[in-house]
Amino acid sequence: MITYSDFKIYKIDEILKDIVRHIEIKAPFSLIRFGDGGIKFLHAIYYNDDKQLEDISEREGIPMDKFVYVLEEWGRCARSANYIDTPEVYFTPKFWPKIKKQNKEVSKKTITRMRMWRDLYSRGEFDNLSFCNPEVNYLLCLRMPEKRNLIDIMEGKKICCICTTDEIIEKVPMCDMDVIKIVGHFEDQYNNSFHHVVDEIKNRAMDYDMWFIAAGELGRIYSGMIKDCGGIAIDMGFVIDYWINGEIPHRLLYFIETPKKRPLEFKLNSNGMKYSNFL
Repeated sequence: MITYSDFKIYKIDEILKDIVRHIEIKAPFSLIRFGDGGIKFLHAIYYNDDKQLEDISEREGIPMDKFVYVLEEWGRCARSANYIDTPEVYFTPKFWPKIKKQNKEVSKKTITRMRMWRDLYSRGEFDNLSFCNPEVNYLLCLRMPEKRNLIDIMEGKKICCICTTDEIIEKVPMCDMDVIKIVGHFEDQYNNSFHHVVDEIKNRAMDYDMWFIAAGELGRIYSGMIKDCGGIAIDMGFVIDYWINGEIPHRLLYFIETPKKRPLEFKLNSNGMKYSNFL
């Protein structure tokens, strides 16, 4: 656990051990990442950025008249989650900086909003102090010396993945995986997938050892509902895409790489290694 002046961020090994414990005792669990998208949504709601809200509505498939519902559900799910993420790590020497790609920083507008996370989380009533790194989905898959990772934990487990394609099934042969398919970006997920997914969660939440979620802004709600129904939910996001296509996001290429013969995992490169003691 990394301790800052007034809060703590749990390390990856601590979170992995907690996941294993919850699987063993069959206790409900959720790890929810709000990331940049969550920050932008909260900022747009509370600071009346209508253009940003329109963009989010179109991309994420959330009708404008459902934003209050989504916001309320986010707050409820965040409060009950075992872990939620904080962007604070990007503003410390204990984690790599937020970049778009090597030698290209994210916009000042994005950084300004990220620095407002305490205000935005407070307004959203995200009353939860069990924080994790925003890149936790990738970090859970890191191969570190003499330590297990999420891939090890997946071995022999029954897992359900909420994502846009069932191609993931053949990419993870070490586990028994089912998929609940959703539509992709710009395809009206709320009207075309949301209610079906919610029904599936209510009926099947405890049928699996773990659920992996890769469903954008509505995915935060799925994760919370899985925990509500007794299941174990981990917000894996774009890691699912990586497992399918093998492409590491540009912002991470400067710090992590794919180990030889371990296509589902990551390892720190020389730039990332300097942060290893803090992960």
